[in-house]
Amino acid sequence: MIGTLITLVVCFGLLALSQWWWRSLLNPVSLGILAWTPALVMLNWPPYFLSPLYIQLNRPVSLYVYIAMAVALLSFWAGCSLIKSLSPTHAFDVPRRTTGIDFNPVVAMGLFSVGFLVFVYSYLSSGLADISNLDNQQIAESQYNLHLGLISFLELFMDMAAIAMFAYFIRSKKIKYLVIPIFTVICYSLTLQKSPVVWLVIAYSVSALLQPKASYELLLSTQLRKMTVATVIIGVFVGFFLMNHARGLGDVQMTGASGPVVEQLYIYSGASAIMNLSVTIDGYLPSDPALHGGYLLRPILWHFIDRDLFSATRYFEGVNTGTYLLYGWADFRWLGFAILPFLTGAAVMLLIRFAMTGSLLGIILGATGFRAVALSVATDVIFDPLTPIILTIAVFACTAMQLAMPKAVTPIPRLLRPGDLNPPTNRLGGRA
Repeated sequence: MIGTLITLVVCFGLLALSQWWWRSLLNPVSLGILAWTPALVMLNWPPYFLSPLYIQLNRPVSLYVYIAMAVALLSFWAGCSLIKSLSPTHAFDVPRRTTGIDFNPVVAMGLFSVGFLVFVYSYLSSGLADISNLDNQQIAESQYNLHLGLISFLELFMDMAAIAMFAYFIRSKKIKYLVIPIFTVICYSLTLQKSPVVWLVIAYSVSALLQPKASYELLLSTQLRKMTVATVIIGVFVGFFLMNHARGLGDVQMTGASGPVVEQLYIYSGASAIMNLSVTIDGYLPSDPALHGGYLLRPILWHFIDRDLFSATRYFEGVNTGTYLLYGWADFRWLGFAILPFLTGAAVMLLIRFAMTGSLLGIILGATGFRAVALSVATDVIFDPLTPIILTIAVFACTAMQLAMPKAVTPIPRLLRPGDLNPPTNRLGGRA
């Protein structure tokens, strides 16, 4: 109990300090502290792992991992501060107008249709449509079959169109623009994969934060609307547990926790990821030789060399995450806890600066930065090979949706007639 209290005091103290540095809901340091707080709290209530595969996670949390996390926080903060200090004074002010989210709905629906057709094909060919007759192993194999190679990236057009329509829904308050964003979330939920759902939820949230006045009026201005938003948030978390249940996660407990819900809270909070990092630093799990920058160049090297070289989580079993700090360790060992967070902080702050332009592309870039921070307790996003692909598709999709906007046509005046030059008169001879 004392450990939990100390953890909460330290976390909320750091949260207050980060808001003193930059008072904003878009502050990535504050978001990072909030993202890591549940994991740090759950470390004080570790369940006993029953499986021999995870017996190393029953060790006490290493003091070294706390030192690593402290260094990482300061380095991440320094990276954010550097970009903020080098930017113009008002570069990080929330835009007053978001005219850049205007888009051509015909083009947006065209892109969505392309992505949806690819999604339907991959979903039907994977076998997940017959999920009621699949066991846990078959579900996992079907999820693997969802990936069709390069053609699968076309599904991202669904995401881009959905994000554009949600952003415009906030601005226009027209409920019809909410249909596609909700439908897209439902589609990804059917795959029982949480990552694409989390990505869309983060993107929608960034869209709302970049339009604070419109978002408040639309979502929080009345008690009923506040209750509706709260219900949606709770529904998302319940949906995650239902997706895990459908995949069979929690049917057989890996720990001596009081129930599967508590066990999943421990695992998905990121506490087990921190423990994986802890036992790796202490040497109870092996590590491959340091790559000295290989993971930083992974988005490029991924396409040219053996991908098995980049398997920092190869020694973890089912709970196969070690926070984004694991990749710093895999690259530079202890120096990586300063290098990777610093570069991540700088990159995230640059993405948020793009978001402040108020454009559709800016929203997607900002959402990518927020996703990197929100998922940092689980994995690395900024230097993941998929990230530059997402951003490339975002540039193409946003350009297509906005360059194709119909331009206003100036009406051609009709030719003057002789009587047009003389003003009309009334019956008394005065001007009408």
